[in-house]
Amino acid sequence: MAAKEATVYIVDVGRSTGECHSGRTESDLDYAMSYVWDKLATTASASRKTLFVGVIGLRTDESDNHLVGDGFSGFENLSILKEVGPIQMSDLRHLQNVIRPSNTDNGDAISAVALAVDMLERGTQLKSGKPAKFIRNIVLVTDGYGAIEGDEKEALDIAKRINEWEMSLRVM
Repeated sequence: MAAKEATVYIVDVGRSTGECHSGRTESDLDYAMSYVWDKLATTASASRKTLFVGVIGLRTDESDNHLVGDGFSGFENLSILKEVGPIQMSDLRHLQNVIRPSNTDNGDAISAVALAVDMLERGTQLKSGKPAKFIRNIVLVTDGYGAIEGDEKEALDIAKRINEWEMSLRVM
């Protein structure tokens, strides 16, 4: 039996991602999304119920996540575009319609990683609250122009949770 795997993609859609750099004629967002679309399409076409995907928009115009309303600060301009679970072609069509450069540069990558950790914990735990056997990945796709907020303690707490749940974090 194939291993269960869950990946949360954090996609930076800040205003600056609509610009073109490095001599390209396509925007930084379109260039980065070619990688993400390939990964998402491959996962969707595999049609395996053991492959889970979640998608978070970083530096979005809105704030659409469960932490922003629960009294936590720093989770503004983050939107959950797809909760962790199996991905279908209809999800791909929805994501293609909503992933566009925003009108803001507000939003924090560290908070986005914390939200991704929370999503993976909720989406891959047993009813007892213990971690189920999953390979857990977070992929942050960004142009690097957004501000990073928070303090060292917050970053260390997030790193501790990533290690406790045996998650990998890749920044692209």
